[in-house]
Amino acid sequence: MTATLDNRIRLWDHTKGKRLKDYTGHKNEKYAVACNFSTTGGKWIVSGSEDNSVYIWDLQTKEIVQTLGGPSGHTDAVIAVACHPKENIIATGALEKDKCIKIWTSDF
Repeated sequence: MTATLDNRIRLWDHTKGKRLKDYTGHKNEKYAVACNFSTTGGKWIVSGSEDNSVYIWDLQTKEIVQTLGGPSGHTDAVIAVACHPKENIIATGALEKDKCIKIWTSDF
């Protein structure tokens, strides 16, 4: 999986060198924004965004199923994302204006 500076996340079959899917809807034009898989409660793609939010897509349908942010969210571009391997927990980190790590949990 790669995050590219054209507002896309691309899922690849690395053995065949073939692009399988593109995920869009977040902002990624300037920074190296992290993306990750989450397999708790479903199969998801999770990514930071330059609009200060965190986006979650359904792996198969490519639809955005949730956006994390708002008043309790980050105040700068979210460039770091890590997903817990067994629990519904996502850790995110943002740039200079924010300088925070946030922990997001779900009861799904």
